[in-house]
Amino acid sequence: MRDSDDHTPYSILLQNAETVALVCPHQGNEHQNTAIPVTSLKIGDEVLLRVQGGARHTGIEIKEFIVEK
Repeated sequence: MRDSDDHTPYSILLQNAETVALVCPHQGNEHQNTAIPVTSLKIGDEVLLRVQGGARHTGIEIKEFIVEK
């Protein structure tokens, strides 16, 4: 993923489970949203993200540190 100026790369980490979903506008009714399970996402799908300070768990900011080996 890249920012709107196409300069800064970002990545997101989502648990691969049907109980984890992204919210998107319901087609035809802008006042109604629908949840899309992350298991339904496909390569090339676009995801809008909001850059914030820390990691989140169930919407609550948490302090964490990840070491990839």
